[in-house]
Amino acid sequence: MNKRTFHIRFGSSADHSLDYLLGMLEDVRVTTWQTVQHLQVQELDWQYKAGWNTIGALLSHITALEHYFRIEYVEHRKLTEAENQQWEPALDMGKYLPQLITGQLIDAYQASLTASRQLLLEALKNLTFEDFTKQTEGYDADTGCNLAWVLFHMIEDEIYHRGQISMIRKLYKEHHG
Repeated sequence: MNKRTFHIRFGSSADHSLDYLLGMLEDVRVTTWQTVQHLQVQELDWQYKAGWNTIGALLSHITALEHYFRIEYVEHRKLTEAENQQWEPALDMGKYLPQLITGQLIDAYQASLTASRQLLLEALKNLTFEDFTKQTEGYDADTGCNLAWVLFHMIEDEIYHRGQISMIRKLYKEHHG
């Protein structure tokens, strides 16, 4: 999981556009993992200022978003009460940020990221091109969205948060030599 291939493989799905999305999902996760794989607990839980995100909280957020998008847009159901209790803090962050500072080792975050990705890939396995392009409710009241866009948005969100992680790492190094 920690080596980029610099290639998107085609031919494993019924449609090349699906292979393209799967390739982007793989590359963005590998790159995120390369960014954080050697971090210690102190760096994962460090806050620049009170109320600021931590790297660990952002990793939890990426995991929770992946679960949310899988459940809502691939499985086409709402979060159960138990799922909502489990994922809401990392989805919303904000007031929940203190409980996302957990003292966990990077291995725990890797396990969560890997588990959420495996569940997503398993859920995507039998979808067709029509499933990816079918209009569903969400994001825009007039046009809705489709699963291809939802997955792109999930990728975009992870890249955005990886940028925040990089900035937090720089601030941490500045403050800790």
